[in-house]
Amino acid sequence: MIKAVLQEQQRKLLEQERHLAQELQACLVSFEGAEASHRATLQQITTSLEDLFLLVVVGEFNAGKSACINALLRKEVLEEGVIPTTHQITIVRYGPVKKQMQNSQSLLEIEYPANFLHDISIVDTPGVNAVLREHERLTEEFIPRSDLLLFITSADRPFTQSERLFLERIRAWGKIVVIIVNKIDLLRTPRDQEQVMAFIRDNCKHLLGFQPQIFPVSALLVYKAQSAIGHEAVGLWEQSGFGPLENYLFHTLDAEERVRLKLLSPLGVMNRLLAETRTALQQYVTLLAEDARTVNTIDQQLQLYREDMMKNFSHRLGEVENIILEMRIRGDHFLDDTIRLGRVLNLVHSRRIQEEFGREVVGDTAQHIDQAMQELIDWLVEHEQRLWQDVMEYLNRRRKVSIRRDSQLLGSVSYQFDYNRRTLLQSVAQTASRVIQSYDRRVEAMELSQNLRTAVTQAAIAGAGGISLGAFVVGVVGTAIADVTGILAGAVLFGLGLYIIPALRHRAKQDFEEKMEELRQRLHHALSDQFTKQLNYSLSRVQDAIAPYTRFVRAEQQKTTEVQSKVTELTNQVLALKSQIESVN
Repeated sequence: MIKAVLQEQQRKLLEQERHLAQELQACLVSFEGAEASHRATLQQITTSLEDLFLLVVVGEFNAGKSACINALLRKEVLEEGVIPTTHQITIVRYGPVKKQMQNSQSLLEIEYPANFLHDISIVDTPGVNAVLREHERLTEEFIPRSDLLLFITSADRPFTQSERLFLERIRAWGKIVVIIVNKIDLLRTPRDQEQVMAFIRDNCKHLLGFQPQIFPVSALLVYKAQSAIGHEAVGLWEQSGFGPLENYLFHTLDAEERVRLKLLSPLGVMNRLLAETRTALQQYVTLLAEDARTVNTIDQQLQLYREDMMKNFSHRLGEVENIILEMRIRGDHFLDDTIRLGRVLNLVHSRRIQEEFGREVVGDTAQHIDQAMQELIDWLVEHEQRLWQDVMEYLNRRRKVSIRRDSQLLGSVSYQFDYNRRTLLQSVAQTASRVIQSYDRRVEAMELSQNLRTAVTQAAIAGAGGISLGAFVVGVVGTAIADVTGILAGAVLFGLGLYIIPALRHRAKQDFEEKMEELRQRLHHALSDQFTKQLNYSLSRVQDAIAPYTRFVRAEQQKTTEVQSKVTELTNQVLALKSQIESVN
């Protein structure tokens, strides 16, 4: 086990690595966008720190993976063939006698008494050929656990398209890769072999980003050497190229070096998981930025809507006040025409005056007020409906764009996150639709204008109530009319014409104007208050409808920022720990 060869410094590094893995695990759990497979992978590599050095063999089927492992074991332990024979992960461990155990449908464990298996376990994997997708999946799931990858390619068809794609995918895992070129016995001349090796070296640098160890071998020649004797066996063994490969695996990679590689291996995996998490986080940030723009756009539209409505309402309020102004003008004319000496006898009959006032001054003002109120409420309802329609159409467009874009990010962005966003967007749109369908203009108009008509009529009639000569003056006038001499009548009429009637007219007009101004102000305040109340209610309904979505966006932005900060911190710790391990002598 690894603990047996760990020095004190390496043991401390191992504990740091475990702690770092636990922190990363907690970080991935807190981030919905992290793939569940990432957490499983991290758990596997953390557990593998306690295992032997893991040598994982990969390559296409028929490249000779099983044959090469058998050559290292000096025995045909694994099945070989020209068709895919490795259909499951096979782990070869040390055991006093050969035996095999089927641990699961996709995992076979074989024990074999080879001395080097005391320190190393070998894993044979299915072919990476694209045609065998299940095999490829099994292989890629096992790669993160490896401490060293033996990539086997065939000399007669080196680096096929599927092998290139495979190497590009595993590059991000940061694994140490050793390239084994099998079947060199098929190359007729040393020049052919050199050409193949040069081709592989050039491709390795491009695909892996570094120049790995490359060993040309022939598993077939090892098999023949085992059947030969004497110089022939030695010659075949030397031609096979397995001597340099074994020297590298079992001597260059001594116990200390294997411990170092084993400690580095999980860090490469962590770095890969952190890189993929950063990518997913960036996608989250992009989505949330668009969500925030959606919320801000709606807020801006609501503010512009408020400003436009207030501006237009001032104009419409002026139209309503003009009705009062016109009644006020008619009232002035009526008072000038009525309160004069020529109609002094009519002034005695206040009821008749009020009836004339109601007919000539008030007239159909109440109906005009009703009409103005209906037009106002129609305008208000129409714009509120339009507001909700605009919100609904905008959110529907937003959802359609979101669905198209998010479908391209499938597997990178959390399904639950996407579901929550779409559900909240749809909820807002559905609320808008219900509001649009729920309006009853008749009821809205009635609620807004039911008191205004009465207020106008009562105020106008009250303005006419003071148009009377009064009881004392009426008595004097009556006496004057009864005076046959005409002296008293002349004096009274002179007083009426010079003093009393002008004063009465002035007072009546002043009272009427005061009441009209009071009416105008009451109407102004009533309409303004009602309009402001209705406008605020309309805007608050929109804001309430998008509130869950707004809260979701804010919460996700805060959480994403926290996870981004943690991922950056963990990345720096991984790089620092990697540097420490690489510097250990």
